[in-house]
Amino acid sequence: MKRLRTGLVGAGLVGQAEHAFYLWEERERFEFVALADASAAVRASLGARYGIAELHSDVRGLLACKLDAVVVAAPDPFHPQLAAAALDAGLHVLCEKPLALTLAGCDQIRSARDRSGKVLQVAYMKRHDPAYRRALELLPARIEEVKLISVEVNDPDFEPFVAHLPITWPTDLPAELREQSRAANARQLRESAAGELSEDGRRALSGGFLSSLVHDVAVVHGILAHLGCELPESVDHGAWFDEGRGVQLAFGLPGGGRVSMTHLSLAGVPDYTERITIYCADRIIELIFPSPYLRHLPTRLTLRRGGEDHALDTQEYRVSYEEAFRNQLRAFHAAACGEGPVLTPIEQARQDVALLISAYRKAAG
Repeated sequence: MKRLRTGLVGAGLVGQAEHAFYLWEERERFEFVALADASAAVRASLGARYGIAELHSDVRGLLACKLDAVVVAAPDPFHPQLAAAALDAGLHVLCEKPLALTLAGCDQIRSARDRSGKVLQVAYMKRHDPAYRRALELLPARIEEVKLISVEVNDPDFEPFVAHLPITWPTDLPAELREQSRAANARQLRESAAGELSEDGRRALSGGFLSSLVHDVAVVHGILAHLGCELPESVDHGAWFDEGRGVQLAFGLPGGGRVSMTHLSLAGVPDYTERITIYCADRIIELIFPSPYLRHLPTRLTLRRGGEDHALDTQEYRVSYEEAFRNQLRAFHAAACGEGPVLTPIEQARQDVALLISAYRKAAG
């Protein structure tokens, strides 16, 4: 098996809790040789923990390390420039979600992918979850048989689920870089909002739609693609509530069905629930995902059907204890080595961002 010389760009929360750990564990596929992060404390900590030979404060040094691939897990506003730079340097790229905060950012990455001919895979790890993959097999044959796809997420954010992990927080970041990130984030959000944002609107667009509900849009997108159905260009309902901590979107399906999604940041209760229920003419398929930071806690998959004499037949699946993040890296390796398709391509990710932006604009009126 070919080992890919790989670097990680950005080692914040998801970079440390997931990507660095699994790059280090997947030694048969990846040689984890380089890290770029602006925090000297983070570089020193991860360099010692994983034996990383090349430690750099920015991406320029990392790109000079004769790599095959990079994982981009830097803050969202920097995804376009970092992913494009890596692709133009001839590297395969796994880029965290959202792919970009603007459609122009998505297009910048796509242009670089087309120039380079390299793999660009979007880090929608739930699309690699073993229970999700099995759920696709349980779907009906036709989209017209799907009456409702309901998504409900209550999320206290990450703190309760990473306190046990060895995270080094970047408390030493230069003030200039923090301001640069804040300004880029604000500028790109204004572009997608097509105007100025209130604080509630900023919280809804950035935290609710683009950073949180994007996971569920990607999952539903995969379900629709499996049934030969396109994701629409825009929603017919979008809303935010609780000062932007809660967001909603909805759209119709061919045959009269509906998709309805709600995400609520509920910091006061340290419980995470992400439920996706597919109501079909003759079955109900339900996925309940755990917090993404808890390892080897399987997603719960349940199938319900009608039985004889009005009985209800219920079947629960425990497909695997394997981690979605690990499967995502394995799929990236296969695609980079020409041994498999890109399961989460940039074209789908751009459609996801477009739909989420349309939801914000609908909510904003």
